[in-house]
Amino acid sequence: MKRNAGKRSRQHGERGQILVVAVLSLIAMIGGVSLVLEGGNAYAHQRVAQNAADAVANAGATILAERLGGGSQGDAQVLAATANVAALNSLDSYSAYYTDVDAKLLNPAGIVVGNTSAAAQVGGGIIPPNTQGVQVTGNLTFPTTFARVLGMNAFRASADATSVTGALIGGLFLPVVFPVNIVDCAGDGSIAGVGEENWEISEPGDPPVGQEYIVPLCKTDAGSFMILDLDGTMNNCDDEVSDPPNIQFAAFPATIQSDNGNNCAKEMVDEVNKLAGKVVLIPICDGDCVTAGGSNAEYHMIRVAAFYLDYMSDVNGGTNAMCDGNGTTLIPIAGNGSSSCLAGWFVRYVTKGPVGRGTIDGAGAIGIQLKR
Repeated sequence: MKRNAGKRSRQHGERGQILVVAVLSLIAMIGGVSLVLEGGNAYAHQRVAQNAADAVANAGATILAERLGGGSQGDAQVLAATANVAALNSLDSYSAYYTDVDAKLLNPAGIVVGNTSAAAQVGGGIIPPNTQGVQVTGNLTFPTTFARVLGMNAFRASADATSVTGALIGGLFLPVVFPVNIVDCAGDGSIAGVGEENWEISEPGDPPVGQEYIVPLCKTDAGSFMILDLDGTMNNCDDEVSDPPNIQFAAFPATIQSDNGNNCAKEMVDEVNKLAGKVVLIPICDGDCVTAGGSNAEYHMIRVAAFYLDYMSDVNGGTNAMCDGNGTTLIPIAGNGSSSCLAGWFVRYVTKGPVGRGTIDGAGAIGIQLKR
């Protein structure tokens, strides 16, 4: 009897050990599953943190874009904009520093530095010289769900983003070009005069608040009507308007070939007018254009203009009442002898797109580019 009792005792002990191992294995399995499931939760919140950091960086760069365009915004405005967007995106904390157009950190003197410890911080009271960007690190604490069984009640997600601003060097361009010396057009349609400085920049609105212009679409010397070949296919300007190619130039100035002028213009008028009430991007040409070859013309682009489009009109010869204006609210740019024109407002338009070095002159468009 004693021998059997000992055997039963050993069996109960073994069963107890198996139960402990099973419980521990179950806990480990639950913990493993919890961490796997929590990984998906963490990934989702990491994306939230990244989107928030992107938004904060873009908010800071937008203020810098306004400053670049001639505004008086300072560090306090950059801080207010970034703090507001950080709060709207539920970031627990964030840090922001000023950069140059290449997304390199700057110290208060505007010198490139290698780390944030020496960099000028947003909210420090100074926007350094050469500043054209904001670098942001955002932090987001979020509660766990399944990982609570392991005593992990919260995780933290962090994300970095940098947004820079500068002269726009790419985008969806309208295949029409303005020469900077297009103050007026002679009766034969050729350009004459100088004076981009006379182009008034209108304030935002729908329509914009400011002077609406008739912009003559002139030829230069013996050259063609000023239409650009942006997609490399001739005689399809209407397609280039309805389905514009997304072009990025390495830098300005850049040379663009022309498309066949007057015939091309007639085909594209209807497509252009579908864009009425929108801001379009139009390359600007300086006086260094080779146009004697007619349809083989080359145009020397120096910047991009933002133009709030009212309408486009084209008449094959003779006068065009739509290009005459009314002398007050709608006036030609210092005169007009052209039978083709665009009507609208030059605006200081800030858009997302690739940016480059250089000053913002005249009607030049400003871009904001997100970098990471």
